[in-house]
Amino acid sequence: MERTEHILAAAYAHFSIKGYHGTTLSDIANSLKMSKKTIYFRFRNKEDLFVAVGKWKLNEIVRQSLQVIYSDRSFVRKLVDYLEMVFENVRHINPNVLREVVVDKGHLSEIVSDHLYGTVFERFAALIEQGRKEGMIDERVDPMVTLLLYSQTLKSFLFDKPSNYPQVQLEKEFHVFLCKQLRSFFRGLLSKEGTIQFDELFDQRAHLVKAYA
Repeated sequence: MERTEHILAAAYAHFSIKGYHGTTLSDIANSLKMSKKTIYFRFRNKEDLFVAVGKWKLNEIVRQSLQVIYSDRSFVRKLVDYLEMVFENVRHINPNVLREVVVDKGHLSEIVSDHLYGTVFERFAALIEQGRKEGMIDERVDPMVTLLLYSQTLKSFLFDKPSNYPQVQLEKEFHVFLCKQLRSFFRGLLSKEGTIQFDELFDQRAHLVKAYA
């Protein structure tokens, strides 16, 4: 299992920068100083490894999300910490990899889509309940409907673009789009006091201000 984890981590580093088509199993094997046979012993081919990497990364995001959600911090602090977690996980990803996931790798795109609709709802249900108890959610807002709209917006952006959507436009838009949408979603949930606290905590993290502004 430890060696498999090393392979997945190395493969993620290559795929996230060079994409599926720009990465070879030799690249991954050489970076790990192991033979390709060792990789083939655990994965049937490059596509099998690519899908495994996607699952592995999503599971890692879920694990980090749960750490944030079930910490002993305030609701508003958790929202900002969640933004931080997302920032750390997406900032190194080459946007062209997303296009490869959507256009070429149907099985992995299904996994990502299910992630947006499944585990995201499960995680945020507990978080929203805390926000209600602390009086930080706007009583006029239905959080679950808002979350559904947010998930649908992300899904539409990732999966409904035509296959010839300009790569340069995607590269310019993806990180900006994701960051702004997530921050707007969080702020849209909050009461007046919650919004004040959120903005104060957010503004203390200069790197987030730059990414999400």
